Amino acid sequence: MKSKGTWQIAVGSVALAATLFVLPMPLFQVASGSADAGATGLFILGLALLAGGLGFLGYGLFRRSRELNTARSYTTREPSSLDEDRPVNPYELPKSYGALPPV
Repeated sequence: MKSKGTWQIAVGSVALAATLFVLPMPLFQVASGSADAGATGLFILGLALLAGGLGFLGYGLFRRSRELNTARSYTTREPSSLDEDRPVNPYELPKSYGALPPV
């Protein structure tokens, strides 16, 4: 089974978590007007992490939910296991392989 959008969601989540560590203090310094060059650089880095994280997370969720809008049929399904690995149905009628059934 293919997992679509999983790595985008993971990268977006990590970027948003990093934003929580990088952005708050430089945001306070920039908002109060006492920011030096280092705080301004961290502020820009925090904003880039926030935008990138939201972008990756949104794109990953979009890719994951795209298949939910399409109907599944036996031709479009992705099997979870090979057909050879499935257990044999004991209640299935035996195959005659072209022989005529008894009268």
